[in-house]
Amino acid sequence: MKALRWYGRKDLRYEEVSEPSPGPGEVKIKVNLAGICGTDLKEYSSGPCIINGDDAPVTIGHEFAGVVVETGKGATAFSPGDRVSGVGYWVCGECYYCKRHMYNVCSNLLFTGLHKNGCMAEYLVSPEYALYKLPDSVSDEAGSIVEPIAVAVHAVKIGKVALGDKVAIVGDGIIGLCTLLAVKAAGASEIHLVAKHKGRGERTLSMGVSTVTYLNDGDTIQKVKELSGGLGVDVAFECVGHPDTPQMTLDLIRNGGTAVIEGVFDKRGEVDFLSVMYNQKTMIGSPIYVDEASTAISLLADKTIDADTLITSVVPLADAVEEGFEKLLTNKEDNIKVLLKVAPDR
Repeated sequence: MKALRWYGRKDLRYEEVSEPSPGPGEVKIKVNLAGICGTDLKEYSSGPCIINGDDAPVTIGHEFAGVVVETGKGATAFSPGDRVSGVGYWVCGECYYCKRHMYNVCSNLLFTGLHKNGCMAEYLVSPEYALYKLPDSVSDEAGSIVEPIAVAVHAVKIGKVALGDKVAIVGDGIIGLCTLLAVKAAGASEIHLVAKHKGRGERTLSMGVSTVTYLNDGDTIQKVKELSGGLGVDVAFECVGHPDTPQMTLDLIRNGGTAVIEGVFDKRGEVDFLSVMYNQKTMIGSPIYVDEASTAISLLADKTIDADTLITSVVPLADAVEEGFEKLLTNKEDNIKVLLKVAPDR
């Protein structure tokens, strides 16, 4: 089968590899569409970050929609022909955290496309527990972005966004925009986006954003505070992963507010904890998801979240480097979510 393999920084190769076989509790999927995630992009442009370079080559990707073709021993929840999407974690099921259903912080957590071969290939093997059936009302295109929406839904849950809350989102990448849509679904009364790219910021005007403030337009924090009534917002989400953005996110919230950190970092940053203490602010991390993919699918099925607002292009897997990864790196204004057409007969 054909697969897109990570060999190192700026070294992705479209090549022939052996088809995988499902082990006990695993399911083999014929991949129709795969999405390029911000983590994939970071591994391509500046990795290895999460990938262990000694494990190269590895097939990348963890966002997908496809069809079950084979099940391993003991895997009984799915049958050949089922349309599925899924999430990326491989968990042990035995550690302190797994026994408390905190799978996202499993002591032995591995991840599809980083530690295990991923979905940018004609076939993928996934643990059964990481898969979800797609209803007829959810297209393959929508199904391929279930995973990043699940990330956002988990963050909104962790942040305890309540009906009528004022919210800020720092970051205009796919996680930031998925968070915008999840916050809207949760009933926020105001959504203030802090964006870097005007093309992406303008696109959010049709997604329900209240205001867009650009990083290069003066005092960002003061502007957002003024736009939200002067005190700051109730909850703010950091969706960038830059060393400076956690402090910005904290500065955007009112006293007693909550800052949720979603971004993936490869460098340490600094935070003014004196301000956190004096102003009774809460800062909490939100790593991936637990079981929020089911909620993500429901939001897509009833059109509460419209996948078309996020997807900017679909290109063949063979052209993924030039038409996908490079375009996302060099033209962030016009590109948000690029999907890869994996199945040659799709």
